[in-house]
Amino acid sequence: MFIELFAPMLKKRNMKKLFGLFLIIIGLVSCHDYTELKNEELKSAFIMNSSPTFKGYFYEGSDNTFHYFTSRWKLDKDKYFKILINELKVSEKLKFERNKTELRIDIFENGNTEFAENEYCKLYVVNDK
Repeated sequence: MFIELFAPMLKKRNMKKLFGLFLIIIGLVSCHDYTELKNEELKSAFIMNSSPTFKGYFYEGSDNTFHYFTSRWKLDKDKYFKILINELKVSEKLKFERNKTELRIDIFENGNTEFAENEYCKLYVVNDK
């Protein structure tokens, strides 16, 4: 009974369609909306956070228009944000490719290398020790 019910869907042509639909659904689920922050909003985007569930801030790269960042959490939903490239001076830009590149960044120097700045904040690449 079960095989007879799904037999038409198991044809090669239909399997390709189902697989394509599956890939589209997976792609949509994994996409993130990046909230655009204005220059003055940066001072509240990167804050000192001592919560044990906070993983850190990550720079994910830049394109011709924006720099992309993520604040990651163990138990809470990660937050994705972007800022116009002319509102934050980044020393060495990485090409933005979703889930491909990232740098852990911090608001404290602590021997870390300066990464970016504007009138509201300075950001540093976390040096692995």
